[in-house]
This record gives sequence, C-alpha cells and structure tokens, in this order.
Amino acid sequence: MKNYYKILGIKEDASRAEIKKSYILLAKKYHPDKLSEEDKENDIFSDISEAYAVLSNEDKRKEYDEKLEKMKKGENVEKQQREEKFQKLIIKAKRKIRSKNYNEAMIILEKVNQFYKYSDQKPTPEINSCTGFVMYMTGKNKREAIILMDNAITETMFNNEDILLNLTEVYYIACEKLKARELLKKAAKLNTRNKRAIRIKKQYDPKKKSLLDIIFRRK
Repeated sequence: MKNYYKILGIKEDASRAEIKKSYILLAKKYHPDKLSEEDKENDIFSDISEAYAVLSNEDKRKEYDEKLEKMKKGENVEKQQREEKFQKLIIKAKRKIRSKNYNEAMIILEKVNQFYKYSDQKPTPEINSCTGFVMYMTGKNKREAIILMDNAITETMFNNEDILLNLTEVYYIACEKLKARELLKKAAKLNTRNKRAIRIKKQYDPKKKSLLDIIFRRK
C-alpha cells in the first residue's frame, strides 16, 4: 500500500490547502516533459497525481486513512511478534552460552543476525557482544570477536554487566590479565554480587594463598 502522505511530503493532518500546494510544486518538478528517461520509468508523476486525487477528495481520503491506520496496526503487531520471537532466541542463545554449548549458541545467533541483516536494522550491543563471545569461544575470527565485544561496551557506556563480563572472560583466556581486571572492576561497580563476576575471578584470577593459609589449610 502506497503512503500518499509520504509521496506528497506532507503530514497526515495536512490541510486541503497544504495538499494542493505540495501537489503543484511536485507536479511541476516531476512533470514528464522535465524528466529523464530513467525517472519516467519510475513513474513518479503518476504516483503524485494518484496521491493528490485521493487526498484532495474528502470521502476518498477518509476511506484511505482508515486503510492506512489498519495497515500500521498490522505492521506494529507483526513487528512486536517478530521482536518477541527474537528475544526468545536471544534468551535461548544465552542459555546455550551458560551451558558452554557454543556451537549451538552460534547457530541461534546467526539466525538473529540474519534477521537484522535483511531488515536493514542494526543489531543491539547485547547481540553483538554475545556473537563476539561465541565467535571467540568457537575459534572463529578471534580478532573480529574482540572488536565486536569492545564496540558493544562502548555503545552501552560501560553500563551493562553481561557485556562487560563477556570481554572480561575473553581477556583472561587470552592472558590479557590487566585488561580483564580493569573490566572486572567496572562490572563490580555495577553489581558487587554478580555471580558470574565472582566465578570468573575465582576461575581465572584466584587470590594467592599466604604461608599461613597453606599451614592452616585455609581456602
């Protein structure tokens, strides 16, 4: 369904005078006598004339507005359903990551990224971070994986624990302890009781035992 308001470059509550003014300007600009062969094939003038014929007629405009509203509602419902579907996929991918099923997580995330690719939308920092983490853990282009995670951190202004901890764990695995510790500190500022942060610290950067700890067998 064509959006006549966009074709004429006017708002949906435009007055009849505004509709007519816009039509006259566009009709002069895109008249077939002034167009190149390529523009003539695009049939711009025909769309402008069609839009004006409907919007300048009170009854036709009312009927068109009703159809346009229904279309918008349908698109919004479809968009919401699509978003809910991909949120479920992201949750599923996170579960696979937690259980260290990285190959399965990658398959799910590839589906999510394909959706964004073909819908001309930009993946969220969360998706980029998870994708980067799984790429690294499966050995697929580790350099690009780190860039994805690092960019996700920058986009979220260091305010997302999971995104910070994804790169933290990768830095520990890559033996970049100073970088890992710095990110771990930032994650701790957001939440000192984050279970994953505590696990990462114990696993990759355990506290060294003193002589007394060893003698008295302290943990």
